[in-house]
Amino acid sequence: MNQSLRLRAIAVAAFLFVNGMQLQAAAADDQLPEIKVTGAQEHGDHYAPTNASTALKIDAQQKDIPQTINVITSEVMRDQGARTLTDVLKNVPGIGLATGDGQRDAFVIRGFTALSDILLDGVRDDSQYFRDMYNIDRIEVLKGPAAVLYGRGSSGGVINRITKKPDLTGPSGEISATVGSDELKRTEFSLNRPISDTLAVRVDGALEDSGSYRKDGFLKNKDISPSLLWKDGNQSVLLQYDYQNQKRSIDFGVPGVNGRPVNVDPSTVYGAANANANDFTASVMQATTAQYNLRLSDKTSFSNKFRYFDYTLDRNHTRVIRTTGTAANPILNFQRGNIDRDEHGWFNQSELTNDVMWGSTRHQILTGLEFGEQNKYQYVNNALVANYYLTPLSNPVLPNLPFTVSTPPTTAGNNSVGTSILTTAGAYVQDLTSWNSQIKTLVGLRYDSYGQKYENQIGPNLKRTDTAFSPRVGIVWQPTNTQSYYASVSKSFQPSAEAGALATNNADLGPEKTQNLEVGTKLDLFNGAASFTAAVYQLTRSDVKVTNPSIPTQLIQIGEQQTKGVELSLGGEIARGWQLIGSYSYMDGEVTKAVGNVPTPPLAGATATLLKGKTLALTPKQTASLWTLKSIDQWIPGVQVGGGVTYRGANYAAIDNAIEIPAFTTVDLAAYYRPAPKGMSLALNLKNIFDRKYFISANNDVGILPGSPRSVELTARYSF
Repeated sequence: MNQSLRLRAIAVAAFLFVNGMQLQAAAADDQLPEIKVTGAQEHGDHYAPTNASTALKIDAQQKDIPQTINVITSEVMRDQGARTLTDVLKNVPGIGLATGDGQRDAFVIRGFTALSDILLDGVRDDSQYFRDMYNIDRIEVLKGPAAVLYGRGSSGGVINRITKKPDLTGPSGEISATVGSDELKRTEFSLNRPISDTLAVRVDGALEDSGSYRKDGFLKNKDISPSLLWKDGNQSVLLQYDYQNQKRSIDFGVPGVNGRPVNVDPSTVYGAANANANDFTASVMQATTAQYNLRLSDKTSFSNKFRYFDYTLDRNHTRVIRTTGTAANPILNFQRGNIDRDEHGWFNQSELTNDVMWGSTRHQILTGLEFGEQNKYQYVNNALVANYYLTPLSNPVLPNLPFTVSTPPTTAGNNSVGTSILTTAGAYVQDLTSWNSQIKTLVGLRYDSYGQKYENQIGPNLKRTDTAFSPRVGIVWQPTNTQSYYASVSKSFQPSAEAGALATNNADLGPEKTQNLEVGTKLDLFNGAASFTAAVYQLTRSDVKVTNPSIPTQLIQIGEQQTKGVELSLGGEIARGWQLIGSYSYMDGEVTKAVGNVPTPPLAGATATLLKGKTLALTPKQTASLWTLKSIDQWIPGVQVGGGVTYRGANYAAIDNAIEIPAFTTVDLAAYYRPAPKGMSLALNLKNIFDRKYFISANNDVGILPGSPRSVELTARYSF
């Protein structure tokens, strides 16, 4: 932690401490009503939680939110055996899956990348790693621009991971072990203990040492998250630490050929001959969070959340970067490379909420300030010419290339090295107004000043600062307690190099802009035990950077991309002991304005084609999912059975539309033995039971990841 960052953090902490004490003194006579802070059961034992916090930054009923939000509970994750974000998000409509350059979570929401739009308890978490679900209570996905509360980015939406937290109501614990196909070996544990009436601690952890259906694939994972809650009267303090240490094989999948992914066994890897030694990523992510809450009165409260993070990555890869030769006889071009990342930074969010009556109208007002700084060092070493390798696709001989780091860093071999310093300063206000029993409006506005500076060790230093206003306006009509109809408009901005370093061709260009128009309905079914949502939207991203046909090294902002779509979701208890969650989406995403051609695809015999009219990458026309769980306790005490179907339509690996990923359908089954809330239980998950061959995600035209074949997992769990 450098001196400047340390001083800033100390200054922020001192300011908050002094002001917190002043606020506490002002509220000394007011006592905080009992607030239940819980873990996995916070939103009920079912698949349809009524409330969500991501959309408004307050705990609000979903039917009051004029925007689509999908919530996946811990119950769904447990029943499906979901351990990764990809596992979880298959339940959410409108999500495209990317391989994340083999090293990170990567998703596309409503046609637009969400690489930098992942949150942890409402705070930006955009470091590039694979996130484990071991300490996650639920996932909330807010669709459409969310810059009104979270600042830059969020063209298609944000993904918020909400953690399990200490519980003062009583002790609890759990330990589980999972074994399965492809040498799956994993254990998890959680322990919650109240120490006194005002103090509780919790520890969650996971340990995994598994193989993979991919040749030489492996995953070694060590996670732990201790947390402490102190709550006394009108105030509380929550301290959390999240440590994720992961070493895994890096996998870019298989190349495309003749318009489709190459037809090989799902275990086939195009990388180093010995991936265990040559192709891997080793990452460590640490995040420390301190949150202070103060209830000033029954109607007013103050909160402050501070987070410091540290992230390192050592990535070593051998991958196909293009195919040459002819379409009939492609030649694979391998490249050896290494990437080092070292990142640290902090964010601080201060918020004041007021629930007041002005005349006959109720106003739930949120005001907030956010400040932050991220320092991101990256050294990209794409190996020298001696470490390129050619082999025919028809009979490949995988390379085992030597690797020599270029020291000191030079521009040879397409290297880059430098530090990006990103600063955030934002102020926001929001008013959820209840005009009467049927009409609600939502109005919000955020102002951001976002600075970028790139300290380049082998080239020119670059910097720019962008300022932007991000509004959101919505109206909700609720003719009855079970019906809600809404319309909304929201906007966001996407700065140059939001997910990477500034470059000479984008440092002088302003942000791209996104606008979402949406109408929808939210209905309570089965006496509130289930819910149905439907939305129709038009999402437009303008000022998109495209290559200048006259000057190929220059970018110009004249492009536009648009997605029009429909989303449907159903979840909850449809009959006693019968849970269900289902979704459907239709997306029509295309480049609506552009000049010139897309870059020539990295494929043998490929030619450049016009960019305008192309379908957005990783944006299937249709997706659908259905998962259900039914108790058969009346026949076999303690037993539940479940199953699910996932459908994903055809989509393109890249915006050049050169390689189409075929549509697929997979079917899963499951059985559970849970004789009592406490004690031993068993879960059996059978995934892809028909052994369907498919491709789950892509990075580009020469990096398409095959999906997992049939697998079985058995989990033994003891709760106490």
